Amino acid sequence: MTEGERKAVKALAWMCERYLGPGNATSLKHQFMSAGEMAIELLAEHGLVIRTSSGGSWTGEGRAFLELD
Repeated sequence: MTEGERKAVKALAWMCERYLGPGNATSLKHQFMSAGEMAIELLAEHGLVIRTSSGGSWTGEGRAFLELD
């Protein structure tokens, strides 16, 4: 991942944590909004989230990625 891609994925991850995380440290709920679904899909492609039927769960790598910087 290039530095620019890393910054974009990091911003997306934090937006998902803030707006799709129901106040819990592990799961994300996309509420069947297409933007949320696409965001979780992209994070899953990078190994940061494991997809579920209604969203996703952060992987260990995803939690560590959020805590970098």
